[in-house]
Amino acid sequence: MHLKILPLDSKAAEYYSSHKTFHAGDSGLDLFVVKEQTIQPGETAFIKLGIKAAAFDGKDGTGLSWLLMARSSISKTPLRLSNSIGLIDQGYRGEIIAAVDNIKNEAYTVKEGDRLVQAVGFDGKGITMEIVEELDETTRGEGGFGSTDQKSCKTVEKQDPPIKRSKVVGEVASAARESVGA
Repeated sequence: MHLKILPLDSKAAEYYSSHKTFHAGDSGLDLFVVKEQTIQPGETAFIKLGIKAAAFDGKDGTGLSWLLMARSSISKTPLRLSNSIGLIDQGYRGEIIAAVDNIKNEAYTVKEGDRLVQAVGFDGKGITMEIVEELDETTRGEGGFGSTDQKSCKTVEKQDPPIKRSKVVGEVASAARESVGA
């Protein structure tokens, strides 16, 4: 898979033009957080990654859909991808955004330069990338996160009201563990 990356500002351009953790043949390309953001306990937040991107077959130039997957190091944080794996459709040309849930009871701040997610092709083969100044236009355009069959789609900064998660304790927790054999 060949990934064309359009940085949306000079900070994103700097991160991707000097990508120090990318090696030829890697199956995943780490994507950077470009703006510090605090995610409250139980909140679902949308982290903008400061780029637009388009994937193509490296041999014949056919447009490809690709996956936005959590890096293994996300397990060291209280964050989880809200949709487990993000599908970036071939025609999507909006900003790449990671929807994450804070599953702990404390606020967590992602810092500029953090790498929580990665771009991965369906076949798991190596990725090549290039920085571009523009991307081709598609009929899909910038509609994302639930935009299918919608006349317009507005990307939100965070879910309102935030999702609240409860810890199950006591007899209910014991019964639940027994029912699943844990």
